[in-house]
Amino acid sequence: MPLGYSSTLGEDWSSVKSLLSEGEKSSEITQALDKVNQAKSLYENSFKQAALELDPESNSLIENAFSNIVENHNSGDLSMASLNRQVVDKTIYTIAYLKIDQALDTKNSEQLLNWFTVMESKFKISEKDNFVTNHALAEIAKDSEEIEEYADVIRDELLGIFKLKTVEELEEAIAALESDDVSSAKKFTYEGLYYYRTLHPSVVEKLGNESASELLHEMEEAVEITTSSSTVSEMIEELKHVSAEVELIIREYEGGNTSEIGLALSGIKDRVMLVEEEYLSAVSNGQIVDQEEYDETVVFLKKSIAILNEHKPELTTLSTSDANSLESNLLEIEKIVNAKDDPSKVSILVGKSLNNLASLEALAGGAVQIDAVQYIEEIEILLQDVKEQYRNGQTQEAFDLATTAYLDNYEFVEDPLSEVDPELMVKIEIALREDLRNMIKSNAPANEIDAHVDMILSDLAQAKKVVPEFGTIVMLVLVLSVSLIILTSRKLNYQIIRTS
Repeated sequence: MPLGYSSTLGEDWSSVKSLLSEGEKSSEITQALDKVNQAKSLYENSFKQAALELDPESNSLIENAFSNIVENHNSGDLSMASLNRQVVDKTIYTIAYLKIDQALDTKNSEQLLNWFTVMESKFKISEKDNFVTNHALAEIAKDSEEIEEYADVIRDELLGIFKLKTVEELEEAIAALESDDVSSAKKFTYEGLYYYRTLHPSVVEKLGNESASELLHEMEEAVEITTSSSTVSEMIEELKHVSAEVELIIREYEGGNTSEIGLALSGIKDRVMLVEEEYLSAVSNGQIVDQEEYDETVVFLKKSIAILNEHKPELTTLSTSDANSLESNLLEIEKIVNAKDDPSKVSILVGKSLNNLASLEALAGGAVQIDAVQYIEEIEILLQDVKEQYRNGQTQEAFDLATTAYLDNYEFVEDPLSEVDPELMVKIEIALREDLRNMIKSNAPANEIDAHVDMILSDLAQAKKVVPEFGTIVMLVLVLSVSLIILTSRKLNYQIIRTS
Protein backbone atom coordinates (compact mmCIF):
# COMPACT_ATOMS: atom_id res chain seq x y z
CA MET A 1 0.00 0.00 0.00
CA PRO A 2 1.50 3.42 -0.94
CA LEU A 3 2.77 5.62 1.91
CA GLY A 4 -0.01 7.86 3.19
CA TYR A 5 -2.70 5.94 1.32
CA SER A 6 -6.18 6.14 2.87
CA SER A 7 -8.72 3.55 1.83
CA THR A 8 -12.25 4.52 0.92
CA LEU A 9 -15.22 3.27 2.90
CA GLY A 10 -16.13 1.20 -0.13
CA GLU A 11 -12.76 -0.51 -0.01
CA ASP A 12 -13.16 -1.07 3.72
CA TRP A 13 -16.55 -2.71 3.14
CA SER A 14 -15.01 -4.91 0.45
CA SER A 15 -12.16 -5.87 2.79
CA VAL A 16 -14.57 -6.85 5.58
CA LYS A 17 -16.43 -9.09 3.17
CA SER A 18 -13.22 -10.59 1.72
CA LEU A 19 -11.66 -11.27 5.12
CA LEU A 20 -14.74 -13.14 6.32
CA SER A 21 -14.86 -15.12 3.09
CA GLU A 22 -11.16 -15.97 3.36
CA GLY A 23 -11.74 -17.13 6.92
CA GLU A 24 -14.33 -19.62 5.69
CA LYS A 25 -11.77 -21.01 3.25
CA SER A 26 -8.94 -21.26 5.78
CA SER A 27 -7.76 -24.75 6.61
CA GLU A 28 -6.66 -23.87 10.15
CA ILE A 29 -8.97 -22.53 12.86
CA THR A 30 -6.40 -20.03 14.18
CA GLN A 31 -5.98 -18.54 10.72
CA ALA A 32 -9.75 -18.40 10.22
CA LEU A 33 -10.34 -16.62 13.52
CA ASP A 34 -7.54 -14.17 12.75
CA LYS A 35 -9.35 -13.21 9.53
CA VAL A 36 -12.60 -12.75 11.48
CA ASN A 37 -10.85 -10.54 14.05
CA GLN A 38 -9.31 -8.43 11.27
CA ALA A 39 -12.74 -8.00 9.70
CA LYS A 40 -14.30 -7.04 13.03
CA SER A 41 -11.54 -4.52 13.74
CA LEU A 42 -12.06 -2.95 10.33
CA TYR A 43 -15.81 -2.73 10.96
CA GLU A 44 -15.22 -1.08 14.33
CA ASN A 45 -12.78 1.45 12.86
CA SER A 46 -14.84 2.39 9.79
CA PHE A 47 -18.53 1.72 10.41
CA LYS A 48 -19.41 1.14 14.06
CA GLN A 49 -19.62 4.78 15.11
CA ALA A 50 -21.97 5.57 12.23
CA ALA A 51 -24.18 2.63 13.20
CA LEU A 52 -24.35 3.72 16.84
CA GLU A 53 -25.20 7.25 15.73
CA LEU A 54 -28.01 6.43 13.29
CA ASP A 55 -29.15 2.85 13.85
CA PRO A 56 -27.93 1.03 16.98
CA GLU A 57 -29.91 -2.03 15.89
CA SER A 58 -27.59 -2.39 12.91
CA ASN A 59 -24.58 -2.39 15.21
CA SER A 60 -26.21 -5.04 17.41
CA LEU A 61 -26.92 -7.21 14.38
CA ILE A 62 -23.33 -6.96 13.19
CA GLU A 63 -21.78 -7.50 16.64
CA ASN A 64 -23.97 -10.57 17.17
CA ALA A 65 -23.11 -11.84 13.70
CA PHE A 66 -19.38 -11.59 14.43
CA SER A 67 -19.87 -13.50 17.69
CA ASN A 68 -21.87 -16.13 15.85
CA ILE A 69 -19.21 -16.43 13.16
CA VAL A 70 -16.58 -17.19 15.80
CA GLU A 71 -18.85 -19.87 17.28
CA ASN A 72 -19.51 -21.23 13.78
CA HIS A 73 -15.79 -21.61 13.11
CA ASN A 74 -15.17 -23.24 16.47
CA SER A 75 -17.95 -25.75 15.84
CA GLY A 76 -16.98 -26.28 12.20
CA ASP A 77 -20.32 -24.97 10.87
CA LEU A 78 -19.00 -23.02 7.89
CA SER A 79 -22.39 -22.86 6.18
CA MET A 80 -23.75 -20.81 9.09
CA ALA A 81 -20.58 -18.71 9.10
CA SER A 82 -21.36 -17.87 5.48
CA LEU A 83 -24.95 -16.92 6.33
CA ASN A 84 -23.81 -14.72 9.21
CA ARG A 85 -21.38 -13.06 6.81
CA GLN A 86 -24.44 -11.96 4.82
CA VAL A 87 -25.75 -10.23 7.94
CA VAL A 88 -22.53 -8.23 8.32
CA ASP A 89 -22.24 -7.51 4.61
CA LYS A 90 -25.80 -6.34 3.96
CA THR A 91 -26.16 -4.43 7.22
CA ILE A 92 -23.18 -2.26 6.31
CA TYR A 93 -25.24 -1.18 3.25
CA THR A 94 -27.95 -0.03 5.65
CA ILE A 95 -25.43 2.04 7.60
CA ALA A 96 -24.05 3.51 4.37
CA TYR A 97 -27.50 4.44 3.09
CA LEU A 98 -28.39 6.14 6.38
CA LYS A 99 -25.19 8.19 6.25
CA ILE A 100 -25.93 9.13 2.63
CA ASP A 101 -29.46 10.13 3.61
CA GLN A 102 -28.07 12.21 6.47
CA ALA A 103 -25.57 13.88 4.14
CA LEU A 104 -28.36 14.79 1.72
CA ASP A 105 -30.38 16.32 4.57
CA THR A 106 -27.43 18.30 5.93
CA LYS A 107 -26.05 19.14 2.46
CA ASN A 108 -22.69 17.61 3.38
CA SER A 109 -21.11 16.76 0.03
CA GLU A 110 -17.92 15.28 1.50
CA GLN A 111 -19.89 12.84 3.65
CA LEU A 112 -22.14 11.97 0.72
CA LEU A 113 -19.25 11.17 -1.61
CA ASN A 114 -17.35 9.22 1.06
CA TRP A 115 -20.25 6.96 1.98
CA PHE A 116 -21.38 6.56 -1.60
CA THR A 117 -18.20 4.57 -2.24
CA VAL A 118 -19.83 1.66 -0.37
CA MET A 119 -22.74 1.63 -2.81
CA GLU A 120 -20.40 2.00 -5.75
CA SER A 121 -18.19 -0.87 -4.59
CA LYS A 122 -21.16 -3.20 -4.36
CA PHE A 123 -23.58 -2.08 -7.06
CA LYS A 124 -21.21 -0.55 -9.66
CA ILE A 125 -23.55 2.40 -10.06
CA SER A 126 -21.09 4.29 -12.26
CA GLU A 127 -21.63 1.60 -14.90
CA LYS A 128 -25.41 2.18 -14.94
CA ASP A 129 -25.80 4.65 -17.78
CA ASN A 130 -29.47 5.27 -17.02
CA PHE A 131 -28.86 6.40 -13.43
CA VAL A 132 -29.23 10.15 -12.98
CA THR A 133 -27.25 9.73 -9.76
CA ASN A 134 -24.01 9.49 -11.74
CA HIS A 135 -24.55 12.93 -13.25
CA ALA A 136 -25.75 14.22 -9.89
CA LEU A 137 -22.59 13.15 -8.07
CA ALA A 138 -20.41 14.74 -10.72
CA GLU A 139 -22.29 18.02 -10.31
CA ILE A 140 -22.17 17.83 -6.52
CA ALA A 141 -18.41 17.17 -6.60
CA LYS A 142 -18.05 20.48 -8.46
CA ASP A 143 -20.59 22.42 -6.39
CA SER A 144 -21.93 21.17 -3.05
CA GLU A 145 -24.97 23.44 -3.41
CA GLU A 146 -26.25 21.02 -6.05
CA ILE A 147 -27.13 18.50 -3.32
CA GLU A 148 -30.52 20.11 -2.73
CA GLU A 149 -31.39 19.78 -6.41
CA TYR A 150 -30.49 16.10 -6.68
CA ALA A 151 -31.25 14.73 -3.21
CA ASP A 152 -34.58 13.14 -4.09
CA VAL A 153 -33.39 11.37 -7.22
CA ILE A 154 -30.34 9.96 -5.40
CA ARG A 155 -32.55 8.59 -2.63
CA ASP A 156 -35.09 7.18 -5.09
CA GLU A 157 -32.49 5.42 -7.22
CA LEU A 158 -30.69 3.89 -4.26
CA LEU A 159 -33.91 2.71 -2.63
CA GLY A 160 -34.96 1.36 -6.02
CA ILE A 161 -31.94 -0.95 -5.90
CA PHE A 162 -32.93 -2.32 -2.50
CA LYS A 163 -36.55 -2.68 -3.58
CA LEU A 164 -35.48 -4.80 -6.55
CA LYS A 165 -33.10 -6.82 -4.39
CA THR A 166 -35.92 -7.61 -1.97
CA VAL A 167 -37.96 -9.15 -4.79
CA GLU A 168 -34.94 -10.63 -6.58
CA GLU A 169 -33.58 -12.70 -3.72
CA LEU A 170 -36.90 -14.49 -3.16
CA GLU A 171 -37.10 -15.37 -6.84
CA GLU A 172 -33.56 -16.70 -6.75
CA ALA A 173 -34.34 -18.75 -3.65
CA ILE A 174 -37.30 -20.39 -5.38
CA ALA A 175 -35.17 -21.15 -8.44
CA ALA A 176 -32.47 -22.67 -6.22
CA LEU A 177 -35.02 -24.91 -4.51
CA GLU A 178 -36.34 -26.01 -7.89
CA SER A 179 -32.79 -27.24 -8.52
CA ASP A 180 -32.70 -28.94 -5.08
CA ASP A 181 -30.11 -26.42 -3.90
CA VAL A 182 -31.31 -25.69 -0.37
CA SER A 183 -27.98 -24.17 0.66
CA SER A 184 -28.20 -21.44 -1.97
CA ALA A 185 -31.86 -20.87 -1.15
CA LYS A 186 -30.90 -20.16 2.46
CA LYS A 187 -28.28 -17.65 1.31
CA PHE A 188 -30.75 -15.86 -0.96
CA THR A 189 -33.40 -15.52 1.75
CA TYR A 190 -30.81 -14.20 4.21
CA GLU A 191 -29.68 -11.69 1.60
CA GLY A 192 -33.26 -10.67 0.87
CA LEU A 193 -34.07 -10.05 4.53
CA TYR A 194 -31.04 -7.86 5.13
CA TYR A 195 -31.40 -6.01 1.83
CA TYR A 196 -34.95 -5.22 2.90
CA ARG A 197 -33.78 -3.67 6.19
CA THR A 198 -32.40 -0.74 4.18
CA LEU A 199 -35.76 -0.22 2.46
CA HIS A 200 -37.85 -0.72 5.62
CA PRO A 201 -37.88 2.89 6.95
CA SER A 202 -39.07 4.14 3.56
CA VAL A 203 -41.89 1.56 3.56
CA VAL A 204 -42.88 2.70 7.06
CA GLU A 205 -42.96 6.30 5.83
CA LYS A 206 -45.12 5.53 2.78
CA LEU A 207 -47.38 2.71 3.97
CA GLY A 208 -47.24 2.93 7.76
CA ASN A 209 -45.95 0.59 10.44
CA GLU A 210 -48.56 -2.09 9.86
CA SER A 211 -47.74 -2.79 6.21
CA ALA A 212 -44.01 -2.37 6.77
CA SER A 213 -44.09 -4.81 9.67
CA GLU A 214 -46.04 -7.27 7.55
CA LEU A 215 -43.42 -7.04 4.81
CA LEU A 216 -40.61 -7.50 7.33
CA HIS A 217 -42.44 -10.52 8.75
CA GLU A 218 -42.74 -12.06 5.28
CA MET A 219 -39.00 -11.65 4.67
CA GLU A 220 -38.24 -13.21 8.06
CA GLU A 221 -40.64 -16.04 7.26
CA ALA A 222 -38.74 -16.72 4.04
CA VAL A 223 -35.60 -17.34 6.10
CA GLU A 224 -37.53 -19.61 8.45
CA ILE A 225 -38.88 -21.62 5.51
CA THR A 226 -35.47 -22.31 3.97
CA THR A 227 -33.93 -23.20 7.33
CA SER A 228 -36.81 -25.49 8.35
CA SER A 229 -37.05 -29.27 8.13
CA SER A 230 -39.74 -29.07 5.44
CA THR A 231 -39.34 -30.96 2.18
CA VAL A 232 -38.06 -29.04 -0.83
CA SER A 233 -41.49 -29.15 -2.48
CA GLU A 234 -43.09 -27.75 0.67
CA MET A 235 -40.48 -25.00 0.83
CA ILE A 236 -41.17 -24.06 -2.79
CA GLU A 237 -44.91 -23.80 -2.24
CA GLU A 238 -44.52 -21.78 0.95
CA LEU A 239 -41.87 -19.49 -0.54
CA LYS A 240 -43.99 -18.79 -3.63
CA HIS A 241 -46.76 -17.66 -1.32
CA VAL A 242 -44.37 -15.40 0.59
CA SER A 243 -43.02 -13.98 -2.68
CA ALA A 244 -46.54 -13.11 -3.85
CA GLU A 245 -47.30 -11.36 -0.57
CA VAL A 246 -44.04 -9.41 -0.72
CA GLU A 247 -44.63 -8.30 -4.31
CA LEU A 248 -48.12 -7.09 -3.40
CA ILE A 249 -46.81 -4.83 -0.64
CA ILE A 250 -43.92 -3.66 -2.82
CA ARG A 251 -46.42 -2.60 -5.52
CA GLU A 252 -48.42 -0.71 -2.91
CA TYR A 253 -45.18 0.94 -1.79
CA GLU A 254 -44.48 1.99 -5.38
CA GLY A 255 -47.95 3.51 -5.62
CA GLY A 256 -48.72 1.40 -8.67
CA ASN A 257 -51.72 -0.52 -9.92
CA THR A 258 -52.32 -3.49 -7.61
CA SER A 259 -54.96 -5.15 -9.75
CA GLU A 260 -54.03 -8.53 -11.22
CA ILE A 261 -52.93 -7.01 -14.52
CA GLY A 262 -51.11 -4.17 -12.73
CA LEU A 263 -49.15 -6.64 -10.64
CA ALA A 264 -48.32 -8.66 -13.74
CA LEU A 265 -46.94 -5.62 -15.57
CA SER A 266 -44.92 -4.56 -12.53
CA GLY A 267 -43.60 -8.10 -12.16
CA ILE A 268 -42.40 -8.18 -15.76
CA LYS A 269 -40.88 -4.72 -15.41
CA ASP A 270 -38.82 -5.57 -12.34
CA ARG A 271 -37.56 -8.79 -13.85
CA VAL A 272 -36.47 -7.38 -17.20
CA MET A 273 -34.54 -4.72 -15.30
CA LEU A 274 -32.85 -7.48 -13.32
CA VAL A 275 -32.10 -9.34 -16.56
CA GLU A 276 -30.15 -6.33 -17.80
CA GLU A 277 -28.32 -5.88 -14.49
CA GLU A 278 -27.35 -9.53 -14.04
CA TYR A 279 -26.39 -10.15 -17.68
CA LEU A 280 -24.07 -7.14 -17.70
CA SER A 281 -21.92 -8.88 -15.09
CA ALA A 282 -22.41 -12.39 -16.44
CA VAL A 283 -21.00 -12.30 -19.96
CA SER A 284 -18.01 -10.71 -21.67
CA ASN A 285 -16.63 -11.36 -25.15
CA GLY A 286 -19.01 -14.25 -25.71
CA GLN A 287 -17.96 -16.06 -22.53
CA ILE A 288 -19.63 -16.53 -19.16
CA VAL A 289 -17.48 -14.71 -16.62
CA ASP A 290 -19.86 -15.14 -13.68
CA GLN A 291 -21.92 -18.32 -13.74
CA GLU A 292 -24.12 -17.28 -10.82
CA GLU A 293 -25.07 -14.00 -12.50
CA TYR A 294 -25.75 -15.85 -15.76
CA ASP A 295 -28.00 -18.36 -14.02
CA GLU A 296 -29.88 -15.51 -12.36
CA THR A 297 -30.31 -13.82 -15.74
CA VAL A 298 -31.96 -16.97 -17.06
CA VAL A 299 -34.24 -17.24 -14.01
CA PHE A 300 -35.53 -13.68 -14.29
CA LEU A 301 -35.95 -13.89 -18.05
CA LYS A 302 -37.93 -17.13 -17.86
CA LYS A 303 -40.19 -15.64 -15.20
CA SER A 304 -40.77 -12.51 -17.30
CA ILE A 305 -41.80 -14.62 -20.28
CA ALA A 306 -44.00 -16.84 -18.09
CA ILE A 307 -45.88 -13.84 -16.66
CA LEU A 308 -46.31 -12.41 -20.15
CA ASN A 309 -47.66 -15.68 -21.52
CA GLU A 310 -50.08 -16.02 -18.62
CA HIS A 311 -51.54 -12.55 -19.20
CA LYS A 312 -51.09 -12.19 -22.96
CA PRO A 313 -54.86 -12.12 -23.75
CA GLU A 314 -55.50 -9.25 -21.32
CA LEU A 315 -52.41 -7.35 -22.49
CA THR A 316 -53.42 -7.81 -26.12
CA THR A 317 -56.81 -6.33 -25.28
CA LEU A 318 -55.04 -3.25 -23.95
CA SER A 319 -52.71 -2.92 -26.95
CA THR A 320 -51.98 -5.58 -29.55
CA SER A 321 -48.91 -3.75 -30.83
CA ASP A 322 -47.33 -3.24 -27.39
CA ALA A 323 -48.12 -6.78 -26.23
CA ASN A 324 -46.65 -8.29 -29.41
CA SER A 325 -43.64 -5.99 -29.32
CA LEU A 326 -42.98 -6.89 -25.68
CA GLU A 327 -43.19 -10.59 -26.49
CA SER A 328 -40.84 -10.16 -29.46
CA ASN A 329 -38.33 -8.22 -27.34
CA LEU A 330 -38.28 -10.84 -24.59
CA LEU A 331 -37.84 -13.69 -27.05
CA GLU A 332 -35.02 -11.80 -28.75
CA ILE A 333 -33.35 -11.24 -25.38
CA GLU A 334 -33.63 -14.98 -24.77
CA LYS A 335 -31.76 -15.66 -28.01
CA ILE A 336 -29.02 -13.20 -27.07
CA VAL A 337 -28.63 -14.71 -23.60
CA ASN A 338 -28.52 -18.26 -24.97
CA ALA A 339 -25.85 -17.19 -27.46
CA LYS A 340 -23.94 -15.27 -24.77
CA ASP A 341 -23.97 -12.27 -27.08
CA ASP A 342 -23.13 -8.64 -26.31
CA PRO A 343 -24.83 -7.28 -23.13
CA SER A 344 -25.38 -3.95 -24.88
CA LYS A 345 -27.89 -5.67 -27.17
CA VAL A 346 -29.83 -6.81 -24.12
CA SER A 347 -29.80 -3.27 -22.72
CA ILE A 348 -31.33 -1.89 -25.91
CA LEU A 349 -34.11 -4.47 -25.89
CA VAL A 350 -34.76 -3.95 -22.18
CA GLY A 351 -35.23 -0.25 -22.89
CA LYS A 352 -37.74 -1.04 -25.63
CA SER A 353 -39.52 -3.49 -23.33
CA LEU A 354 -39.83 -0.86 -20.60
CA ASN A 355 -41.42 1.50 -23.11
CA ASN A 356 -43.95 -1.21 -24.04
CA LEU A 357 -44.67 -1.80 -20.37
CA ALA A 358 -45.12 1.92 -19.71
CA SER A 359 -47.69 2.11 -22.51
CA LEU A 360 -49.54 -0.96 -21.26
CA GLU A 361 -49.56 0.34 -17.69
CA ALA A 362 -50.96 3.66 -18.86
CA LEU A 363 -53.69 1.85 -20.81
CA ALA A 364 -54.50 -0.28 -17.77
CA GLY A 365 -55.43 2.90 -15.87
CA GLY A 366 -58.00 5.56 -16.64
CA ALA A 367 -61.42 6.53 -15.35
CA VAL A 368 -63.91 3.72 -14.89
CA GLN A 369 -67.44 4.06 -13.54
CA ILE A 370 -68.06 1.31 -10.99
CA ASP A 371 -70.70 1.07 -8.26
CA ALA A 372 -69.19 0.30 -4.84
CA VAL A 373 -72.03 -2.09 -4.08
CA GLN A 374 -70.90 -4.25 -7.00
CA TYR A 375 -67.55 -4.73 -5.30
CA ILE A 376 -69.18 -5.61 -2.00
CA GLU A 377 -71.45 -8.14 -3.69
CA GLU A 378 -68.45 -9.72 -5.40
CA ILE A 379 -66.69 -9.95 -2.02
CA GLU A 380 -69.75 -11.70 -0.58
CA ILE A 381 -69.66 -14.31 -3.35
CA LEU A 382 -65.92 -14.86 -2.90
CA LEU A 383 -66.27 -15.27 0.86
CA GLN A 384 -68.94 -17.94 0.45
CA ASP A 385 -66.50 -19.71 -1.86
CA VAL A 386 -63.79 -19.36 0.79
CA LYS A 387 -65.94 -21.27 3.28
CA GLU A 388 -66.74 -24.00 0.76
CA GLN A 389 -63.14 -24.48 -0.43
CA TYR A 390 -61.77 -24.49 3.11
CA ARG A 391 -64.27 -27.12 4.26
CA ASN A 392 -63.21 -29.23 1.26
CA GLY A 393 -59.59 -29.07 2.37
CA GLN A 394 -58.52 -26.67 -0.40
CA THR A 395 -56.69 -24.27 1.89
CA GLN A 396 -54.55 -22.63 -0.81
CA GLU A 397 -57.61 -22.01 -2.98
CA ALA A 398 -59.42 -20.56 0.04
CA PHE A 399 -56.45 -18.29 0.76
CA ASP A 400 -56.28 -17.11 -2.86
CA LEU A 401 -60.02 -16.34 -2.86
CA ALA A 402 -59.66 -14.32 0.35
CA THR A 403 -56.76 -12.42 -1.21
CA THR A 404 -58.82 -11.67 -4.33
CA ALA A 405 -61.70 -10.48 -2.18
CA TYR A 406 -59.44 -7.93 -0.54
CA LEU A 407 -57.01 -6.99 -3.29
CA ASP A 408 -59.27 -6.86 -6.33
CA ASN A 409 -62.42 -5.67 -4.59
CA TYR A 410 -62.32 -4.29 -1.06
CA GLU A 411 -59.48 -1.88 -1.80
CA PHE A 412 -61.90 -0.01 -4.09
CA VAL A 413 -64.50 0.21 -1.33
CA GLU A 414 -62.13 1.52 1.34
CA ASP A 415 -62.06 5.19 0.31
CA PRO A 416 -65.82 5.82 0.00
CA LEU A 417 -66.56 3.73 3.09
CA SER A 418 -63.93 5.56 5.16
CA GLU A 419 -65.68 8.84 4.39
CA VAL A 420 -68.90 7.75 6.12
CA ASP A 421 -67.74 5.09 8.60
CA PRO A 422 -63.96 4.90 9.05
CA GLU A 423 -64.20 2.48 11.98
CA LEU A 424 -66.24 0.01 9.94
CA MET A 425 -63.80 0.37 7.03
CA VAL A 426 -60.81 -0.49 9.24
CA LYS A 427 -62.68 -3.32 10.98
CA ILE A 428 -63.51 -5.03 7.68
CA GLU A 429 -60.03 -4.40 6.28
CA ILE A 430 -58.29 -6.06 9.23
CA ALA A 431 -60.79 -8.92 9.37
CA LEU A 432 -60.44 -9.58 5.63
CA ARG A 433 -56.81 -8.77 4.82
CA GLU A 434 -55.15 -9.98 8.02
CA ASP A 435 -57.31 -12.09 10.32
CA LEU A 436 -59.02 -14.31 7.75
CA ARG A 437 -55.87 -15.03 5.77
CA ASN A 438 -53.85 -15.69 8.93
CA MET A 439 -56.54 -18.10 10.14
CA ILE A 440 -56.38 -19.96 6.84
CA LYS A 441 -52.57 -20.08 6.91
CA SER A 442 -52.60 -21.45 10.46
CA ASN A 443 -55.17 -24.13 9.53
CA ALA A 444 -57.85 -22.90 11.94
CA PRO A 445 -60.89 -25.18 12.43
CA ALA A 446 -63.50 -24.86 9.66
CA ASN A 447 -66.21 -23.74 12.07
CA GLU A 448 -63.99 -20.84 13.17
CA ILE A 449 -63.43 -19.85 9.54
CA ASP A 450 -67.20 -19.98 8.96
CA ALA A 451 -67.89 -17.81 12.00
CA HIS A 452 -65.26 -15.25 11.01
CA VAL A 453 -66.54 -15.06 7.42
CA ASP A 454 -70.11 -14.65 8.69
CA MET A 455 -68.94 -11.74 10.84
CA ILE A 456 -67.36 -10.09 7.79
CA LEU A 457 -70.52 -10.68 5.76
CA SER A 458 -72.57 -9.00 8.47
CA ASP A 459 -70.27 -5.98 8.42
CA LEU A 460 -70.41 -5.87 4.62
CA ALA A 461 -74.20 -5.78 4.80
CA GLN A 462 -73.90 -2.70 6.99
CA ALA A 463 -71.38 -1.19 4.56
CA LYS A 464 -73.82 -1.60 1.67
CA LYS A 465 -76.33 0.55 3.54
CA VAL A 466 -74.00 3.52 3.82
CA VAL A 467 -71.75 3.35 0.75
CA PRO A 468 -74.51 4.02 -1.84
CA GLU A 469 -74.78 7.54 -0.45
CA PHE A 470 -71.73 8.17 -2.58
CA GLY A 471 -73.32 6.62 -5.65
CA THR A 472 -70.77 5.59 -8.27
CA ILE A 473 -67.05 5.45 -7.58
CA VAL A 474 -64.80 7.04 -10.15
CA MET A 475 -61.49 5.22 -9.97
CA LEU A 476 -58.39 6.93 -11.23
CA VAL A 477 -55.73 4.26 -11.10
CA LEU A 478 -52.27 5.72 -10.88
CA VAL A 479 -50.27 3.22 -12.84
CA LEU A 480 -46.88 4.77 -13.41
CA SER A 481 -44.93 4.77 -10.17
CA VAL A 482 -42.12 7.19 -9.41
CA SER A 483 -39.61 4.40 -9.92
CA LEU A 484 -40.95 3.59 -13.37
CA ILE A 485 -40.78 7.24 -14.42
CA ILE A 486 -37.22 7.50 -13.16
CA LEU A 487 -36.13 4.25 -14.75
CA THR A 488 -37.77 4.70 -18.15
CA SER A 489 -37.54 8.45 -18.69
CA ARG A 490 -34.13 9.43 -17.35
CA LYS A 491 -33.39 12.12 -19.88
CA LEU A 492 -36.81 13.69 -19.47
CA ASN A 493 -36.40 13.64 -15.68
CA TYR A 494 -33.04 15.31 -15.90
CA GLN A 495 -34.49 18.08 -18.05
CA ILE A 496 -37.32 18.55 -15.57
CA ILE A 497 -34.89 18.61 -12.65
CA ARG A 498 -32.64 21.15 -14.34
CA THR A 499 -35.50 23.52 -15.21
CA SER A 500 -37.45 23.29 -11.95
